[in-house]
Amino acid sequence: MFRSLQARILFYSLIISSLPVLILGIISYESQRSLLAKEAKSTLNSGSLNMVNEMYSYLNERISDVNLMSTNTILINPDSSKEEKTDELKRFTEAKGEYFGAVYLDLEGTVMADTSNKMVGTSLANRIWFQEGLKGHEFLSDVYKTKAFAEPIIALSAPVNDNKGKMIGVVSPAFRISGLWDMMEKKANDISEKYPVNFYMINQDGIMISKKDPNGIHESSNTTLEDMGLTKEKLLESANSNNLYSAENGEKIYSIQYVQPIAQTENKWFVVVGADKKQVYQPLNDLLSRYLSIYTIVFMSIILGVYLLTKSLVKPVHNLVEVTEDFIQGKEFVVSDKRSFVEMEKLNHAFLRMMDTIKDREREIVRTEKLKYVGQLAAGVAHEIRNPLTTIRGFLQLLKKQDYEKELIEKYSDVMLGEVDRVNVFVTQLLDLAKPHQLEMENLDLKEFLDELVVVYSASTLYKDVTLVNTLTEPVHTYSDKNRLRQVILNVLNNSCESFESKGQIEMTVDTSPHYVQLKIRDDGKGIKPENLKNIGMPFYTTKLKGNGLGVATCIQIMDELKGKFQIESKYGQGTEVILTIPTTNRLI
Repeated sequence: MFRSLQARILFYSLIISSLPVLILGIISYESQRSLLAKEAKSTLNSGSLNMVNEMYSYLNERISDVNLMSTNTILINPDSSKEEKTDELKRFTEAKGEYFGAVYLDLEGTVMADTSNKMVGTSLANRIWFQEGLKGHEFLSDVYKTKAFAEPIIALSAPVNDNKGKMIGVVSPAFRISGLWDMMEKKANDISEKYPVNFYMINQDGIMISKKDPNGIHESSNTTLEDMGLTKEKLLESANSNNLYSAENGEKIYSIQYVQPIAQTENKWFVVVGADKKQVYQPLNDLLSRYLSIYTIVFMSIILGVYLLTKSLVKPVHNLVEVTEDFIQGKEFVVSDKRSFVEMEKLNHAFLRMMDTIKDREREIVRTEKLKYVGQLAAGVAHEIRNPLTTIRGFLQLLKKQDYEKELIEKYSDVMLGEVDRVNVFVTQLLDLAKPHQLEMENLDLKEFLDELVVVYSASTLYKDVTLVNTLTEPVHTYSDKNRLRQVILNVLNNSCESFESKGQIEMTVDTSPHYVQLKIRDDGKGIKPENLKNIGMPFYTTKLKGNGLGVATCIQIMDELKGKFQIESKYGQGTEVILTIPTTNRLI
């Protein structure tokens, strides 16, 4: 479409830059919306939870008060007079400013003592708080109004037992709700710093006391729930969820929290904190306007910047590409003598220094690796050969000091020949590791190959308590050198057997893919410690007393020749798994 490189860069840059701007705008808007929603949820939920906690503490204090009153020495004494009981009740209510008064009832529900002296002899047996107290419960009533008190109250009750534990009556104080509402209003003010909120205390039937009208109780649950856009079922469902509830008209959002019962209650209580949706999300609308203005300016700036950038960058970049391609082809990197902007010239010189540094580093790395490997090889060879040579030298010294005895010479000769054979085996393994072999690649049925290997190995192994299991049941075709692969598997099986302290099991499983087969040999031995696992495969590294550290290194070398892979995974105390990756087709060889 565009023949000019500059035009193409400009065109694609505009597309690439406009999409992120658009996506960024959408993401930013949704992010802010999500943050506001989370903030509203956190604010309202934390506010309602704080109210619930404060209400719980407040009501728990009242329950503690009534329990303390029920154990008063005067009240629990059946012989105390009415006047004495009345005095104790008055002393209690005067000490606690939250209470209107208190009554003491016998087991028949008749008032025996009253702080107001107006209800003595009155039967209150039908009151729910008396009936619950008679059952031995501490009880907390709903909020309600009575003729005896000018404002709504909450009644408490608790059983009174004598010194022998026998119930002799029920005590019931009544406290004002103004202190409870003052506490809730203080918590609501903390939320109102962000936006105004309404709060209510409501029971499961929808009976609500509004802070705006503390002296009146909304007896109609239908009106209250309809105003909030709730039903009784939704009220209970919302209280069990941590999410905010949105009113059906979409104008309000509420956080509804259940007040955990601290005593027997007449109904379930809930704290409701609500806010206006428009006020909650108003910052989002303001933010959207600002974003549109900012993104318009940014987009126009991008258009201008990309145009100027493409115009100034195309030519020097093209020159740098040319000399870089020359360097890849083996030519010397030459800094362009054409004048460009300072940064581009610095980039050319920096690239030249980088090329020189790369060449020096490559030479140093190769030299260091060669020296390191030679050092490891020399140390390993010296260690493995020194012990047999020491043995041979010692026996030769013994023969030199001994008189001629044929039996002794034969005995010493056998030992020295054994040490020479040991050196020969080591040198053979070392050569096997170092020199490449002529591979005899062929199609190999892995199932048949493993079955044969299991039979032969199980019959010849010295570990009679080792169980060798081949889980492969279907033919799996691979392409490999049978003898070299056998050498690797036998080495792995030997290592697994040596990991068992007494008995164990070795299991062979196979995972297949289009071009490779993974043979997994898993044992339940003692495993390999993490500090040893990272060194497995290094020549001459071994934790065995009689090992030389060439077995795993040889296996890795063989699997590389077979175009496969040798991996070890192990957890100390749980066992080891060796994974052999074997090609399935000669196209990979």
